[in-house]
Formats: sequence, C-alpha cells, structure tokens
Amino acid sequence: MNNTFAWLMCFLKNEDVDVERPLSEWFRLIALSRQLGLLGLLANRIEGLNISPSLLKRINTHLISAKLQVENQQKSVNWHIEKLVANNPDGIQFLVLKGAAYLFAQKSIATGRTMSDVDILVTRSSLDNAEFWLFLNGYASIKNDEYDDYYYRQWMHELPPFMHTTGGLTLDLHHNLLPMTSKRFIDPHLLFAEAREAKPNFFIPSDADLIIHSAVHLLQDSVFNRTLRDLTDLYHLINALTQHQHSAAALFARAKTLRLEKDVAKVFSLLHSVFKRELLPNETDFVKQCLGRSLFWPVEKRCYITMLQQPLLSEWTAKHHLSSWVLFVKSHLIKMPLTLLIKHSYVKTIKNIKSSWEQHETQK
Repeated sequence: MNNTFAWLMCFLKNEDVDVERPLSEWFRLIALSRQLGLLGLLANRIEGLNISPSLLKRINTHLISAKLQVENQQKSVNWHIEKLVANNPDGIQFLVLKGAAYLFAQKSIATGRTMSDVDILVTRSSLDNAEFWLFLNGYASIKNDEYDDYYYRQWMHELPPFMHTTGGLTLDLHHNLLPMTSKRFIDPHLLFAEAREAKPNFFIPSDADLIIHSAVHLLQDSVFNRTLRDLTDLYHLINALTQHQHSAAALFARAKTLRLEKDVAKVFSLLHSVFKRELLPNETDFVKQCLGRSLFWPVEKRCYITMLQQPLLSEWTAKHHLSSWVLFVKSHLIKMPLTLLIKHSYVKTIKNIKSSWEQHETQK
C-alpha cells in the first residue's frame, strides 16, 4: 500500500489526519483523489482542518474547484429531476439510483460526491412510454450506431444513454439492475415494493436496496477509477444501517430475496480488507456461507484490492494492468454468456478496426 493511499483512507474513514505534510505530498493526494473521483469528498473533509494559511493558499484552488463542481452537479440533478416529476403526463413511476438516490435520500455521503450521470429505473412494461417521456422533457439518445442501439435494447438492463439537449445532463434509463442476459436478472417490482415515494411517481430505494445496488454496480463495472468511491459509499451506508438496526440481518435477508447475496458478501469481505472494518460474527458467517466454496473469489478479491489501492496512473505496474484486465473480463462474463460475449467482442473489434481505418483514410 502506498503512503498517499494510506493517507487518503484516513480522510475517507473520517479518522484523525496528519496535515503537517510537505506540499509535494498534498499535490500527490489531490492528484490521486481526482483520479479516483474523490476530490470533492476530500475538499469537504479538509474544510475546518488546522492547515497553515500558506499551504492552504497553494492547494485551495483545487479544493474550491472540486466543491463548486459538486455543487453545480447537484443543483443540475435537482433541477432535471424536478422537471421530470412535473412533466410526467402518463404518471410513469420511476426510481432514482446511486448518486442521485443518495442526494434525494439526504444521505451524508452525498456531500462532496461527484456524479457522472443520473440513473433512473422504470418497469420494463413502462419502457416505451418512459423513452417518449424523456424526449418530451428535452432528452435525446446519445448512441446513433445501429449495433450499439441493438446491443442495449436486446441484451442490457438499460437503454442507450440520454443527454438533455440544453442542460447537458446524461441520464441512464434502467429497467433492471442487471442485464437480461445475466443469470441473476431480477424483478424490478421488488425494488418499487420497498421504495419510498418522495413525490408523485418519484421513488427512492430503501436503505437496504441502496446498498445492494451499489454492491452490484461495483462488482459488474468494467472501469475501475471509481471503485474506491463506490466502496467508500458502501462503508458509510452499511455502518449507518448497522448502527440504526444493530445488525445487518435484514440486509442479508433482502439480498437473498433478490438473489444477490454473493455481491453483498463480497463487499463485506472487501470492506474488511481495505477499510479494516471488523466483521461481526453474523457478518463473518454470511461471508463464509456465500463465498466459502468459491474457487475464483480469492483471485478476484486480490485483483479488487490491487485496483482499490491503486497509485497514480503514471505509477501503475504490471499487476495493476493485469488486475484491471482480469476484472474487465469478469465483469463482462457475469453480464452475458461466453458465446454472446465472443460474438459481441468480435463485432466491436471489427467496427473499431473499420473506424480507425476510415479515420486514417480521411487524414491523408
């Protein structure tokens, strides 16, 4: 584990931090936090610390910029969701996920958290009407490629991304947490059944479902520069839930109902290894029950720890590239059968070669 990462972890866990560090180390901390999508959170944690004015002057531009970015993102998300709620003639019920859900649920982890897009979920039967509803509210599909459009609609758990034509917000319209090609495809009505209706037709997931979806997203994502941010979310969400309910038993029961218990068990295992969170006896039993016989989990876990504790990109070694590749392949294998993955990879490879060749020809 590198020193910059260890120092960052103190901020992420709200522990006492050593601020008497040279300027070069502060710049490394800022660079790593930006790489991992944690600069806004770091800026929030630094606020109020007893840092020398001369040092603060040198780093404050980065921190203020990050805080303004988060503030503007959250204002934008609030405005766009309010418009969707107000202009919903068919009364389509929708549920917010991930960062937007933390924001509207007023979770402490929303403070300083950046969002690259907004995820909402509707039932599959509402999908066609929901797409028209987004067009009505000024959104347009980003994907213009016929194959990519077919890929999303035929196999995935969401439609191609939408972008607001004036506000610029990117929105992902989900109809499930997992692709239809996945063996763990679930019934989205189960999520609505436990959700809270914050405004007419606008739902916020239960605390348990917030945790479960965040775990699923972390483990099926194929990009690893936001993995530590997602695990930090889970660290605080799980701690808040267990302090309130005095146990994770209800969370485990819910995960089993959704057939996603292995994802939750993996997160508890990673929290123990990376955040040094002590597992209670029932949590240890749950992890062993779900993962004890898994032959691949020790390898997968080692890869995740490597990527969670990654240094600056310029300092990556072979183990970071290898771990990233292993997890990338794994993330696609849990989304679709191997035969479909081979077919999809072949089509994308041919398309990329053709696109590169066409670009090369136009530059002559």
